[in-house]
Amino acid sequence: MFETFPPKSVVVGIDGSQAAVRAALWAVDEVAGTDVPLRLLYVRELSPTASRSETRAAMLTAEEAVYDAYNAINAVGKPVKVEMEIIEGRPVPALIHAMESTPLICVGDTGSGRSSPAGFGSTVTELVHSAHCSVAVVRGDHDEQAERRWIVVHVDGSADDADVLEFAFHEANRRNAPLVVMTAWPAGFDDLQNDRVIEDHERRIRATLDRCIGLCTPHYPEVHVRTVAAHGTFLNYLTEHAKAIQLVVVGATQTSEVQQLVGPNADHALRHSDFALLVVR
Repeated sequence: MFETFPPKSVVVGIDGSQAAVRAALWAVDEVAGTDVPLRLLYVRELSPTASRSETRAAMLTAEEAVYDAYNAINAVGKPVKVEMEIIEGRPVPALIHAMESTPLICVGDTGSGRSSPAGFGSTVTELVHSAHCSVAVVRGDHDEQAERRWIVVHVDGSADDADVLEFAFHEANRRNAPLVVMTAWPAGFDDLQNDRVIEDHERRIRATLDRCIGLCTPHYPEVHVRTVAAHGTFLNYLTEHAKAIQLVVVGATQTSEVQQLVGPNADHALRHSDFALLVVR
């Protein structure tokens, strides 16, 4: 997928946390064997009144964090071009500025920032809502057994489905993972409609899913894919199947589904899972 953007790099936000190192390792597979570099970006946030010794200590901390991630990448032994950069500024604005030169930014689920009620760091929560490119939020350890688990992509019949599906099929093909293409029924729909309306609604849902599958399956014949029309919310489905999922893919314009994943109600689903989240733009 990223061969289409040869001048651009995939960016990993580094902050000295183990979550950031996990994000770097996850990102290795996105670029391994391609000409796309992996850029490790550390943002130093210094006080305007910082002394020379404080500035020097901050630089040493930043260098140590970046090289820890670099060494972890080298230990994997995959062919990756790595760039390292340390800049000054506030983390979220600096990362958003970096998005001008990348199709994807990868971050750990928690870092040095304040955690949100869902367990995500405050930086991650802001990025998911404000980013100008796709954002991967990596959770849990880099697990070789993860490929046995599903990738789940949510579609809603919008014009953005094609881009979201392309990303999901690409990931499933690269990871040799089964793919679930799904949509969710609104809660309470059945209680308010008669049988004919419900049947028509289900028929439209199935038609949307079949149309989505038709867009990508000819290009990814090796991907094992199935469709699901879940009754309830997207988050309910993820909570029920949390341990069987390795990656969740959702479009940035699907504001309800994104909010479900980063809002306070997501805690139950996240607590019993380690799936990564990919918000596609």
